[in-house]
Amino acid sequence: MNIHPSFTNLYSYTSYKFSTLRIRALQDLFWAKLTGRNSKLMKFHEQVQRAGHNRKLLGVQDVHVDQIIGTLNRNCDFDDQFRPLGKHLLERWVNTFISLQRDEWSPIVVHKLGEKFFVEDGHHRVSVARSVGMVFITANVWEYHSQPAQTESCGAMQCTERAFSKTYAAG
Repeated sequence: MNIHPSFTNLYSYTSYKFSTLRIRALQDLFWAKLTGRNSKLMKFHEQVQRAGHNRKLLGVQDVHVDQIIGTLNRNCDFDDQFRPLGKHLLERWVNTFISLQRDEWSPIVVHKLGEKFFVEDGHHRVSVARSVGMVFITANVWEYHSQPAQTESCGAMQCTERAFSKTYAAG
């Protein structure tokens, strides 16, 4: 008896792969809720998103897939390992997988904050890349420089209490 499904074409194989990933993601999401762990993608900080003057385009680079940890806007569609969570992602995910086989991928768009990357465009490509074990993915990279928080410097102040105590002691 054959317990492995037989596939008639690439589409059916890819649909099966999608379903398997999705089921694992939903199981992990269930366990994460029970244990109080967050398993959703990190969301890019909105204050950094607004600080457009603080970014620069680094251009097209190969990015380590494991350093892509979040998203700008799609944190409900994928889990923290970029596995799909919804059925509505099936068609696009399968087509993305097939386009990888045909070598038709364009670079994704990511935003770099420190050593971490957040996806703006290319969530399905990152998901497929992780599922097939790719180490690097081609990306257009925007880098953000974080500015240290501005703090007021404390200058030396003359303590008025001491001045009064000296006055009282002297007089």
